Amino acid sequence: MDPNLVYVKTPIGDEAVRQSTRVVQRNLRMVLVQVDGKVSIAEMTAKIGNVQLVEDALRKLEEGGFIAPSIEGVSVWEEGKRLAIASPVSGLSEFSTFGPKSVRPFDAAGASSVAGNFSSFGKPIFPSSRNVVSEIESVKPASETTLNIVDGNRFVLIVKWFGAAFVGLVGLFLVIVFLYPYAKLIPVFEASASRYLQTPVRIAHIGLTFAPWPQLQLRDIKIGEAADSQIEAIRIASPLWLLKSGARQIPTVDVTGAVFTANRIVSFPFFNVPSTPTTQGIYIREIKFTQSQVTARDLALRDISGAIRFKPDGAVENASFQAVDRSIQFSATPSAQGLLLSIEGLGWKPAGSLISFDSLQATGLLQKDKLFIQNLDTTFLGGVMKGAWLFDWSNGLILAGDVALNRLDCRKVSAAFAPALKLEGDLAGALRFRARGSDWNTLWQSVEATLEADVTRGIFYGVDLGEAARRGVGTVARSGATKFDRLQSTLTINPRQISGRNVQLSAGMMTATGQFVASHERQVNSDLTVGIRTSASNLRVPVRVSGVLPDLVAVSGK
Repeated sequence: MDPNLVYVKTPIGDEAVRQSTRVVQRNLRMVLVQVDGKVSIAEMTAKIGNVQLVEDALRKLEEGGFIAPSIEGVSVWEEGKRLAIASPVSGLSEFSTFGPKSVRPFDAAGASSVAGNFSSFGKPIFPSSRNVVSEIESVKPASETTLNIVDGNRFVLIVKWFGAAFVGLVGLFLVIVFLYPYAKLIPVFEASASRYLQTPVRIAHIGLTFAPWPQLQLRDIKIGEAADSQIEAIRIASPLWLLKSGARQIPTVDVTGAVFTANRIVSFPFFNVPSTPTTQGIYIREIKFTQSQVTARDLALRDISGAIRFKPDGAVENASFQAVDRSIQFSATPSAQGLLLSIEGLGWKPAGSLISFDSLQATGLLQKDKLFIQNLDTTFLGGVMKGAWLFDWSNGLILAGDVALNRLDCRKVSAAFAPALKLEGDLAGALRFRARGSDWNTLWQSVEATLEADVTRGIFYGVDLGEAARRGVGTVARSGATKFDRLQSTLTINPRQISGRNVQLSAGMMTATGQFVASHERQVNSDLTVGIRTSASNLRVPVRVSGVLPDLVAVSGK
């Protein structure tokens, strides 16, 4: 190419300078801007500093009709005006270095075919009108383009490698989860649990559960030499903690369907004071219980849930439990004497019992084979009962207590303990009792008790003592009722009968004193002296009351 040659812009080239989208390739546009009809090729090369770049760009711009040698400038300018007006030519995206320049006239339809030459590969010099912004970086030095291609291929390979690795890890995880022989872990867990609880532990099955998240599950666990306690299932959260070396922390252990004997609970090492270090490198932060129960012989506290939280040294931080309906709640604290209990109840009805405690507050002490209930304060049978109880199951069942009664409803008391007795009033007094049996039924059948009873504002149904006394000697009074202001007696209760001594009844102008005996077959025999005071005299009549509750007969006599 002649270095002295001078180029001028055609109307198309001039328009391309004003509209940056016409010529978007960086090298071509840089050279097109330098073309002004005055600067020679040599001068332009000196400015840009790259002979090959300038000559290639000028050649492509000339083939595209954007520039023309200055000797042809006038004719090309006139022709180019018509081409720029008639043809919406897009900017160059790629030019061929082969083939002559060609400028065609308009066809019959007025459509321009300017720059219609094609490279030897069949690619048009002028692409159709479209947005070519994406091609800005397409024309780069060959070394830079090659480097970008290599980098892109390398990135794709890295992505594919990581994808394959991830799929492989997921597959390996699934194989481990579903095909791992968890049964091999049973001896390891049995040994660890036995050290932790300091008693033999047997596990029937180990596996994984995914509800509500992946957890290690142990099922059918037996605790103790005689398997006196058992657990339906244990779920361990974050089982990967067990794979760590050194000290291992288990955040949560969920226990479902546990049945513990009271003695087993007391023997747990973490409830001892001082606590026995049993972690052996395993630290449990919390044990949660659901659908569990505590038993003492044939007695059971069922549907218990709660949690035990531990300190870092393995000692108990706090332990609290409650029935599923929250009718009874209690917390446990280890002590040197045993397990201290704080008990609260609301509408609690002991299993197998017909009576309920409307409200209950008490403290207790759980020891091996014994439970002491102290500071008992409960709303019971419409009144209040306070005192202390002892429950012992070391040799059969033993129940003993010393309580004070206040304002108990006699209708509720008789309905619970003597349904055939029809008595109304408010009962107060001191009750001492003791019972012993091989099971709960025989325990209640062997109750021996003493009650200093004091009933106020009551009615005794079955006999009218006042009517029997007024009728005189030898008369008989059947059924009826005796209304009184106060009735006092010392009751002795044993498996054979209930006897009342020092009976004192007052009902306005009438009084009665004496004693009675009632068997468990409801047979009643009573000898009373009934006194009626009038303004003129004081009448005293002996009255014998007998019969089967609730039907009694009163016979007056000497």
